[in-house]
Amino acid sequence: MIGIVVALQNEAKGVIEKTSAVEKTTKNGKKIYYGTIGNNNFVLIISGIGKVNAALSAQYLIDNYPLQYIVNFGSCGGIKGKTEILGYYAVDKCCQYDFDLSALDNVSVGYIQDYDRVHFTPETDKLSFLPTAGLASSDRFTEKEADVKTVADLSCLTFDMEGGAIAQVCTANAIPYYIFKGITDVHGSGCDQNTFFENLNKVCDGFYDILLKAFGN
Repeated sequence: MIGIVVALQNEAKGVIEKTSAVEKTTKNGKKIYYGTIGNNNFVLIISGIGKVNAALSAQYLIDNYPLQYIVNFGSCGGIKGKTEILGYYAVDKCCQYDFDLSALDNVSVGYIQDYDRVHFTPETDKLSFLPTAGLASSDRFTEKEADVKTVADLSCLTFDMEGGAIAQVCTANAIPYYIFKGITDVHGSGCDQNTFFENLNKVCDGFYDILLKAFGN
């Protein structure tokens, strides 16, 4: 069984509509769907936005289902000149750039002592048909120049609000995990609110095909 963690209902819509034998339940206020994709069973949870929601949801799946691995996909922002709007990327490293003890312990931004690292490393073998990019997560929508500079300094090209937390939970539980993202907006491109939501709908349309290609066998 594959565990899937997705922040938004819209991001999961294609998977829910196009897979077979889907039934819905609710646990801890989170919607959960069961079904099959290709030859594999899956359980999908709609986590809600943010690192705490993502971590709680990933841990719930790990505690309650016999998972082979966890998959996280969804929308994200990107750095201008390095990523393309509506492009899809396999995440090869991720971090939490709002986790910052540098002033206290003289460590790097994103460094987590319990794991002696800044970056966590998702699996990428099943997503080899996608370009790769680092992902930096935080509990805020990344749009300020200082935040984007921090993301770039951490060798990441994309940013979201969930992936880094899911990576930490999977690492703590020694379970393999995959992350892929679709770009809705590139910092500095002048994307307004209407364009953002148009792009969100467009990237969400592609998630099912990537999921099937990567994890259907």
